[in-house]
Amino acid sequence: MKSISSTLTIEKNRIATENPWLVLLDITLTDGVTKFSLVANTEDIQFQGRTYTAMPFNLIPPKESSKGEIPTVTLEVCNVTRVIQGYLEALDGAIGSGVVMRIVNAAYLAEDYAELEMEFEVLAAKCNAQWVSFTLGAPSPLQKRFPLYRYIAMHCKWVQDYKGAECKYSGPLPDCKGTLDDCRAHGNSRRFGGEPGLSGGGVRLV
Repeated sequence: MKSISSTLTIEKNRIATENPWLVLLDITLTDGVTKFSLVANTEDIQFQGRTYTAMPFNLIPPKESSKGEIPTVTLEVCNVTRVIQGYLEALDGAIGSGVVMRIVNAAYLAEDYAELEMEFEVLAAKCNAQWVSFTLGAPSPLQKRFPLYRYIAMHCKWVQDYKGAECKYSGPLPDCKGTLDDCRAHGNSRRFGGEPGLSGGGVRLV
């Protein structure tokens, strides 16, 4: 059971109040840089040091199904300005972006709202002249690659990201063939991304 502060509990239980409950959205696109902070309100608000821009949006709850489908939520964000649509076109729909939704009370923005947060991932996106529609939910585990990597004896799996976070080669050589011999020539064999222990022919299941 979620627990909220006594102040918010009292406000929630009021029969009538002048203090509206607001829905906040933090959308982080797949480029890791572009972020939108939106509030379903008539004016911008400040929350946790961020400015939330007033923007019309709708949240459509999941429909009940007996087919074993993973529940999803539809988020419709106003597309009149075409701002978000431009980012989606540049990022191939921004599939995999993160969305955090919070429910806050306009009169008590300093309270702890950790129990009123929900995190989603963008599974699909589409646009029309009026709305950008995101399908939000958890990705199906059956669609994830398992195991995460292919284990090849004498070929480095980091070669596609040469000098990247896993390879970390910082020397003068401009490229790498992805072989153990070439990795040794680079003086970087301790970060070789292959599995030499699997060599010797045959098939092994690990």
